[in-house]
Amino acid sequence: MKKLALIIGIISSLLGFVQVIRYLFDYNVLTPYGKGYVWGSISLLLIGILLIYLGLKKRKTM
Repeated sequence: MKKLALIIGIISSLLGFVQVIRYLFDYNVLTPYGKGYVWGSISLLLIGILLIYLGLKKRKTM
């Protein structure tokens, strides 16, 4: 399960990063739909980072 979360996290982070970089510099001229697309890409990036963190987190053993 951890490996699956790690793989999905890496893929979604890369996709989110590429999509954000493409439109971030033109944010002021975007329509509301385009701004929503940028915010959706940012949320995809954050979810991917969270999945990477969960995939790399080690369990404490007692």
